[in-house]
Amino acid sequence: MRVKVYLEVPKEVSIFYRRSFLSFIKKVLEQEDADYCTKLFMKDKFKPFTFCVFFGDIKVDGERIFNNGRAILTVSSGSPDFFVRFYNGLKSFKEYKGRYINGSMKILKSEMIEEEVISSERQKFRTLSPIVVVNKDKHPVLPEKLKANNDAFIVYDDGVFTNELRFSLRCIFNGLPDLKFSHQNGKKAVVKHLVGHNDSEKVIKIVAYQGTFTLEGDPYVLNEIYKYGIGFRRYQGFGCLELVKENS
Repeated sequence: MRVKVYLEVPKEVSIFYRRSFLSFIKKVLEQEDADYCTKLFMKDKFKPFTFCVFFGDIKVDGERIFNNGRAILTVSSGSPDFFVRFYNGLKSFKEYKGRYINGSMKILKSEMIEEEVISSERQKFRTLSPIVVVNKDKHPVLPEKLKANNDAFIVYDDGVFTNELRFSLRCIFNGLPDLKFSHQNGKKAVVKHLVGHNDSEKVIKIVAYQGTFTLEGDPYVLNEIYKYGIGFRRYQGFGCLELVKENS
């Protein structure tokens, strides 16, 4: 299931807005079920959701994002336990103040969306938020067609990209699902991202994949990927997907 939350937000927010939206999700869950929230966000615990944020009429200036004061948060999950708590929590949650949105955001409305069911073994997707793929040495991995001469620290290899995608899904499937990735139309995205907390907080640059691609695998696997997202850092606002019709 998915829920879309329509928000009134400050017209200037930080590029680190993902941190505040993740905190917003935590606060909604905590208000609805504090014990569940505490257990969910324990270190190394699988977080059964992904999300993306769209701002209206954006303009990026350095570390600032200017917008029209409206945003849509989309949260996707395949876990009924998570989804029921989050959706119910939204009903009594009206406003949230976040450091990286430079003020308060107000909930205007929220709506529940039931995903389409994937029935074939081949499905085209588009990223709603960039996909993070890294290898065991923590080097970013991208499809071969995106290779650039000045990117020596990035691994450009379709086979490695597919295998690391599979590895990123082991928490969902308790193993490595059979999967074939085919690049369609995409690009390299470099995202400044905050990690750590308080005195240990620091900014890192994440190299990610953004665009349209095809996945081949068991329909069950494809449906789970659609619900939970794909790649690493899904619960931090990466790897959220939408379906694309093959003729579009």
